[in-house]
Amino acid sequence: MTKNILSSLQSVRPRILLVDNDPEARISYQALLLEWGYEPVLAMGVGSALQEDARTMARKKRCGLALIDLRLKDDDDPQDMSGADFAESIKILLKPIILTGAEEPYALRNLLQYHQDVPYIGKQDRRDDFRKRLDAEAAKVSAAKRSLEFMETDLFDDFMKSELVKDAAEYPDQVADILVQLFPNATKLRFEKISGSTETSDISSAIRPNSVVLKVHEDNLEPCTVKLARARKIQGEVRNYSEFISRKLTGGFNAHLLQQSIRWDIGGAAYTYISGNGTRTFSAYYKDQSIDNIEEVLKSFFWDMWGKKYTEAIPIKETSLFNLYSQVWGEDWLEKCSRELPLHETRHLMGIQSFNLPIPLEWLKNKLNNPIYERDLMAATKTAVTHGDLHGDNLMVDDKKNVWVVDFERSGVGHALQDFIELEADILNRLLGVPINTSAYLKMCMKAFKQTEIKHFDEGDLNSGDANMDKALKTISILRRLAFQATGISNAREYVIGLFFNMLFRAALVHKIDPTKSEHPLLLAGFISHRLDHWDKPWPPAEWNIS
Repeated sequence: MTKNILSSLQSVRPRILLVDNDPEARISYQALLLEWGYEPVLAMGVGSALQEDARTMARKKRCGLALIDLRLKDDDDPQDMSGADFAESIKILLKPIILTGAEEPYALRNLLQYHQDVPYIGKQDRRDDFRKRLDAEAAKVSAAKRSLEFMETDLFDDFMKSELVKDAAEYPDQVADILVQLFPNATKLRFEKISGSTETSDISSAIRPNSVVLKVHEDNLEPCTVKLARARKIQGEVRNYSEFISRKLTGGFNAHLLQQSIRWDIGGAAYTYISGNGTRTFSAYYKDQSIDNIEEVLKSFFWDMWGKKYTEAIPIKETSLFNLYSQVWGEDWLEKCSRELPLHETRHLMGIQSFNLPIPLEWLKNKLNNPIYERDLMAATKTAVTHGDLHGDNLMVDDKKNVWVVDFERSGVGHALQDFIELEADILNRLLGVPINTSAYLKMCMKAFKQTEIKHFDEGDLNSGDANMDKALKTISILRRLAFQATGISNAREYVIGLFFNMLFRAALVHKIDPTKSEHPLLLAGFISHRLDHWDKPWPPAEWNIS
């Protein structure tokens, strides 16, 4: 897969499930399918056992097509439509094609009336006609049967090495097949990174271990945004888009879902790409724009576009911030952090040792295991509909300061402050770029964690001695002010706890890629845990000698 990572997958024979209750017919069709460039997967058995084996084999071999005899129970019964019923039951996972020798008006009328979107091929068709119809249907779902040119596919390199594609075992061709299904009329697809010309290499792209989001150019049409991820993730994203986003954002200035495709391991969603002049990610915009422009963009998103959802935040009782974030990130997120961040490695971080800070994971587990601490420290105040993954690469900006978001996988009800916190965490961990002034960075973080109320920073707290850090402080100050204005939540402790969770979550994601990149978020998590344990005492402690 070195020459063209997607084009090479087009040489993989399409796997087609063959479901027929006649053993002789199975052997006959198997030979034809092999001759025509398919990999036939035969279901064996009779009656219900045949259908059960068909389901098992389809999943095992990740079939994209199925050729199903109309009469799976009784070849002599003109009313037997069991094959069509079986096709309906599995069409969410693959493309079924009915194979029928029926010429009776009754059978064909019922087939067309109740199974309009399931195509059929006549057993009596000439071989050339049979093959043409089969290839035409296969071209709708299989890259191997489609004349589709993939261009600039090197952007898929990391994705093809991800755990998701590894989980697909010997069937990575699902990636190419999903793209074929998202663009049913395309003859050429060109892929491009979603960024801006001003983005430089010292700002790494946001961490997406098992997904990819790209701009895709289809022939001569305007580009669109495509996300590929686990099938269940795309299912959730499409559901969230429909429930929380479509026609529900003020001004309607957001991407619109064009197409979706979900099969076995991998799913895809294509959205309109709002292509104003100079469109780029907020990550790129932040790097080269003035603080005034950044403030205008943030106000436009948090107040004008999404503000209605934040102002409708609902007070809640008897739950915790930990539970709220677990609903968004998955109930096992802390377990994953424990696997990725072994305590023996965390304990030896220089920052943790030199400042005598708590070990973040140990600290959190101790709090969660103590009901008194858990209730006191982790109490949540409000929930709202949030984007749920608002890092700088999911927020888009153009030269006219229009702003919109992409990627709705985690959109839904969550901690009302979550979006503000996530973008701040991205500034602290990533958007500053590298290298950084360590002394100024520590001063900045001390000021960011100092507040006891959610509000803009005092003028004296906006100076760290470094222009890059001062810009970050001013941006965070804007976020804090908008967070209070939009949600009405004033308790900075609640905000800082959300930052702590984000630091751990990010540390676990980056550690598996490069352990050195987890040091900063873990150090910040250590500072935050110390801050929370000494909330009513002067910050930072005088013995740290950080002013």
